[in-house]
Amino acid sequence: MMRDVAVIGAGPAGLYAAYQLASAGLDVTVLDAQKRIGENAVCSGVIGEEAFVRFGLPSRPVLNRIGCIQAVSPAGRMLEYRSATPMARVVDKSEFNRDLANLAHSAGAELCLGRFVDSIDREKDGVLLHFGSRQRAVGRLKARVAVIASGVNGSLNGALGLVKPREFLRAIQADIPLGTDGIANPTEVYVGRSVAPGGFGWKIPLGHGRVRVGLMCGEDPRPYFSALLQRVAPGLHPGEAKARQKAIGQMPVGNCVAERMVAIGEAAAHVKTSTGGGIYFGLLSAEMAADVLLRAFRKGDFSVQTLGEFERFWRAAFGRELWTGYLARKLAARLSDSLIERAFDRAKGIDLLSRLNGNLSFDWHHKAILASIRGLCAPDASA
Repeated sequence: MMRDVAVIGAGPAGLYAAYQLASAGLDVTVLDAQKRIGENAVCSGVIGEEAFVRFGLPSRPVLNRIGCIQAVSPAGRMLEYRSATPMARVVDKSEFNRDLANLAHSAGAELCLGRFVDSIDREKDGVLLHFGSRQRAVGRLKARVAVIASGVNGSLNGALGLVKPREFLRAIQADIPLGTDGIANPTEVYVGRSVAPGGFGWKIPLGHGRVRVGLMCGEDPRPYFSALLQRVAPGLHPGEAKARQKAIGQMPVGNCVAERMVAIGEAAAHVKTSTGGGIYFGLLSAEMAADVLLRAFRKGDFSVQTLGEFERFWRAAFGRELWTGYLARKLAARLSDSLIERAFDRAKGIDLLSRLNGNLSFDWHHKAILASIRGLCAPDASA
């Protein structure tokens, strides 16, 4: 039996694409290597309020709302931004994925777990997926179109000549007990070459006396993570921090589409280059891909020319965001800790955060990035 769409990967992008396509009446199967949805999910779990409104996301997995963010320099200088209304929510990522899976299933999508897709053959009338259980071959599934949403694992993309990230960052985090941090406390962001070279660290209150501590950087993150833990929780017993790691792809290189195939979300490196967050752009990516695929099904045309509309859509929507964030992060990575301290002093001196009013958005960063650079580089405080 041939399915209409095979979605490879049961993360937020794959599940949301499956939900959209199944809701439109297509016969959709989602395959994922994990035996349980959300298993081994590694993510800060921070999702902007805009995403909950735009995509109608489930609120059951929400642990906390973020209304205040403090940026902390290597020496402890602090810049604080406080919003009158919550900017973002923190979710249990595993439960969040499971709720999206229930949404896709309720729309009619079939979920096939424990199925590791190791290759895809393109045929005249469709695509043939070969899958196994990581230990042995199990079976095959044929579909008219494949949506590759398998996350940062690029083995399928490489074999098919599809998009790959320009580079990778490495992230590590753990949820730890820290009794004094309630949900009303600020989310803290730690910057500096000595803190997280090429990236930043975070401490996110989860409630019930727990916080999520992590960082991303361009090097082995483990020694920096140990130092950050000592900084935020000096009395923590080593066994209380069960850290997990993942790679974060940055900047897509190459095509996201081929005949009868579309790569979305992290599999397409549709990840914020400023923060490493993949959920919001992943959902946007899924929404755009579903729209293009529905048009292709109406036309009965799954060529590169038809599916190539997806490339134009995502580049117009957030291509500039990716480039601006990527270049700004590369620039910041070159700054010494002493220059960062001077930047914090300058930002306080010119009341930079007040100047950014109207440019600050939790999910869209290029305006705030450019305004910050202009403010910090202006010759005097009145410029």
